[in-house]
Amino acid sequence: MRRIAFLSFLLCTAMAEAQQSPRVLLAVFAHADDETFVGPVLARYAREGVRTYLAIATKGEKGITEHAGIPAGDRLAAERRAEATCACQQLGIEPPIFFELNDSELDAVTSPQMTESSSLMSRLMAFLRRFWVRSEPSNLAWNVQAVADNTEKLIAKLHPQVVVTWGPDGGYGHPDHRLVSSAVTQVVQSEHSGVKLYYTGLTPEQGKLLDDAWPVRIQWHTTDPAYLTVGVPFTKEDQAASHRAFMCHKSQYVADSFVKIEKALEEGWTGHVWFRAWSSLRKSQDLFK
Repeated sequence: MRRIAFLSFLLCTAMAEAQQSPRVLLAVFAHADDETFVGPVLARYAREGVRTYLAIATKGEKGITEHAGIPAGDRLAAERRAEATCACQQLGIEPPIFFELNDSELDAVTSPQMTESSSLMSRLMAFLRRFWVRSEPSNLAWNVQAVADNTEKLIAKLHPQVVVTWGPDGGYGHPDHRLVSSAVTQVVQSEHSGVKLYYTGLTPEQGKLLDDAWPVRIQWHTTDPAYLTVGVPFTKEDQAASHRAFMCHKSQYVADSFVKIEKALEEGWTGHVWFRAWSSLRKSQDLFK
């Protein structure tokens, strides 16, 4: 009798576990290749059975490089789409999700009825960027809001427990990176859903390594290590998957850059990718306490 009861208990436990929602991670970034900075973590969780998704806000059609010889436009957008698909396959995660927004235009206003070529439209755009008013015509829309809308729909559809994106610094300050961070944060903070939001961040040491390795002169913004409290370890297997994924982005980097950037990332990570948790649920009646 006891054996039957025990078996019944095991069966019920197994059924309960089977009915639990699967673990889901959603990474939202601005461009194909941005996932490189969390690649080993995405590979690790996918390897562990987590349903891992990558959403990419822009088409990347303006990311021209001399070595690729691909002009800005649809052809480059198609190439970067293929590279993102390749990267996701190598990481072992779900196929990429594309928001299909224009590269380097997340801060722009779009309208289906007017074009940038109109001098009147150009003046109106400049005005709207300076003064946000509630009487804004309904046929105008901020592109960054499209990032928020798409992210909100994805969260409702996929039910992720974890969302990962750029921090407010945007890595090296790219406006698209910063705006994606803001849009994703807007969605998560709008509802107490239990979604855990994490920003990827670089310590000052990691930032200097990347500054020295990057093919063009830029300065990576960094986060004080005191705030980078979530260090996710990864294995050599995960790192190898991240390497293969990075190598997919051939329109963006030459062989020498691949080597230098990966070396800088590996030296900085030392077996962990570091994140900053977005929120604190501290309650107080005093901003200073």
